[in-house]
Amino acid sequence: MAYVELPKFVSRDGRGDPDPYRNFDWMRSTMPVGPVVGPDGEGTAWFVTSYEHGRACLADPRLSNERRNAATATENEEEDEGDLLGKDPPHHTRLRKLVSPILSRGAVARLRPRITEVCASLIDAFAGRGTADLVAEYAWPIPWAVVHEFLGIPESRRMPVSRCIDRFLVAGYHEQQRRGCPTPATDELMEYVRELIAYKRRHRGDDLTTVMINGVDRGEVRSEAELEGMLYVLLGAGQVSTGPMIAAAALRLLEDPAHLARLRARETNWRLVVEESLRYDAPVQTSVSRYALTDLELGDVRIAKGDMVIVSLAAANRDPARFDDAARFRTDARRPSHLAFGHGIHLCVGAPLARLEGEICLRMLFDRLPSLRLAGPAGDTAWVLGPKLRSPREIAVRFDAERTAPPRPRTHAFPAPGTP
Repeated sequence: MAYVELPKFVSRDGRGDPDPYRNFDWMRSTMPVGPVVGPDGEGTAWFVTSYEHGRACLADPRLSNERRNAATATENEEEDEGDLLGKDPPHHTRLRKLVSPILSRGAVARLRPRITEVCASLIDAFAGRGTADLVAEYAWPIPWAVVHEFLGIPESRRMPVSRCIDRFLVAGYHEQQRRGCPTPATDELMEYVRELIAYKRRHRGDDLTTVMINGVDRGEVRSEAELEGMLYVLLGAGQVSTGPMIAAAALRLLEDPAHLARLRARETNWRLVVEESLRYDAPVQTSVSRYALTDLELGDVRIAKGDMVIVSLAAANRDPARFDDAARFRTDARRPSHLAFGHGIHLCVGAPLARLEGEICLRMLFDRLPSLRLAGPAGDTAWVLGPKLRSPREIAVRFDAERTAPPRPRTHAFPAPGTP
């Protein structure tokens, strides 16, 4: 059985992280651009909680993604070639141009049959049991399988699902706490990335890894470090951002069956459900850090050159100035656009794939198991990961067990039930 046990980084009481949205509401109403403690207690950082200011920051060319522009950067600080998310134009433009065509909405649509197959395979594993944990057995294994398939990594070469996701979560958490400090998890993942690149150089195909390797050969990717960094980011982001989205959406539907009733009556659709889940429970809670290239004003606040700016995507997505009834999960009407995938030139390049995964896996789950229900009280779910990511830790469910799970032909190399 594909199974993922999420590490718990927050709280010692077993409940996970507290709901951050009350704090976000207070900050937005009192200081929508407010000072916070910088990384490692150094420098000045600004936390942006309003939609208006957050969207402006994400598109402002005066804010750089490159760490070397921080006031606390050392004079001899070198550019990290492997940090894909930490690049400005023209390097960011060059790399995005390379991968964008294969990650476009039209291009990822060809994965629909494969995503459908992996969802069916995972449901088959627990359909005869009558109980399941939708986080460990469904929401997180799906993006692990899909991103490896998209990158052209065969099942025999993949790091086991639980180990792979755990290493990315642990590495990301520690990198947030102490930027630039190597961790065993990061080292293990980088070695995995190098092994995958070496394998794909010998076995090229119609996949994203081959596109990037060919980019090295043509000079579009300028170094091996840059190639490794691109693969590291795409492999990690494809898992740790999509898993929480699927889990949160399933939870909200189960907490209020009225949403499912509207879906079954065709009064709403799965695309609206996915978009509202992204808004209401932003899986990536904050933007990557940005650094002011010059003195500037944001709202009534003066930001000095070198100061760090962090946009709270989660807070912006529940801003009542942007969204009516912002504190409610609603699937009965189309909302204005949200910031869950960012905005501007750094808008998440994998957004079309994440949206497609969400639509397919939610529809399949609730169509296949129409009696699906929470095993415990609604509103009693613990959330974990924080502060940059947020996901339900466990979604225990019950349903009428299938006496015999229907056989499903396997035409693609996805992990079968029983694969670790």
